[in-house]
Amino acid sequence: MLLFPGYAQLFNPSAPDVSRLVPASRFARDGTNVSVRRKSFIVSTLRKRIEHALHTRALSPGDRLPSTRTVGSELGADPRVVMAAYQVLADEGLVELRPRSGAYVSSVNAAAPIDRTPAPNVLADILVAGVVRGFSLASFTDHLRIAALGRRLRATVIAPTADHVHGLARELRADYGLATNALLPEQLKATGSARSALVRTQIIVTTRDLKDDVERVAGPLGKPIMVADVRPPFLTEEWKKLLRFGRIYLVAADERFLEPARVYLKKIVDLDNLRILIAGRDDLAAIPPQAPTYVTEAARQKLGKTRIPGQLIPPPRLLAEHSVRMLVTFIVAENMDQSG
Repeated sequence: MLLFPGYAQLFNPSAPDVSRLVPASRFARDGTNVSVRRKSFIVSTLRKRIEHALHTRALSPGDRLPSTRTVGSELGADPRVVMAAYQVLADEGLVELRPRSGAYVSSVNAAAPIDRTPAPNVLADILVAGVVRGFSLASFTDHLRIAALGRRLRATVIAPTADHVHGLARELRADYGLATNALLPEQLKATGSARSALVRTQIIVTTRDLKDDVERVAGPLGKPIMVADVRPPFLTEEWKKLLRFGRIYLVAADERFLEPARVYLKKIVDLDNLRILIAGRDDLAAIPPQAPTYVTEAARQKLGKTRIPGQLIPPPRLLAEHSVRMLVTFIVAENMDQSG
């Protein structure tokens, strides 16, 4: 039985049984406790499947996940180990555990930045991974600090519209501590300041539709180029409550953003109830005081201190999990290389 019935592409039935990935003895050759490795493998497997299923819409927030017995049978693991893996994902905010009901995809906005302190066992798992590989707690913590905060790296973001480019740049600054430059495609073709920005940057972040153009211009500079894929939109509990209002307002800076925004949101929002306004062109006073209103980062910058009516929706995280992994891997490698 597949973890997500009806979506065979999410699972490779020929993948090795987890029991074959670890030695039969209590401890692996590297000294790692087998049960710890087994749980880590299951956590990683479930996390990837759930993230991928959300991305492909095979799953939505609030959907029930397979039982521990089903997952255990499929992966050759004790249901208690599967339960422990689900608990890790619950601590991360990806899964909800409901007493006497089972595991569910979290209905909390998984795309939103987390301001709370991480759960102790989330941090403990990271530190344990270092200690079992021979590092002391102090030295491993030092390496983590250097890997994440070693130096201020700079990214140049190139995207189709001001709303795209400034939204991505905001996330790179807020979540990854990167300094950013923002370029539009027409600026990329120019010389001078655009070329200077590319020369000074450590990584170029762009969208899939601009990848070839960016490679032609920036490729000769030898800078790494990362394609930033965006999370799919999905209905969180917050959005469900806001949708009850009826009409939703989106304030953008660039008219070219209108059509991509409609395409992106049409699966979760009735487009008849979506009103898109352009900052500096349309009258924002038309927004009712309690109406759910999302203002793009570019529109915020364009409007300055202008008061925006409506109930403002906080910006979600944009980057898909595999793009997050690529970016963090780059940051860690750059910082560790400099420290060495």
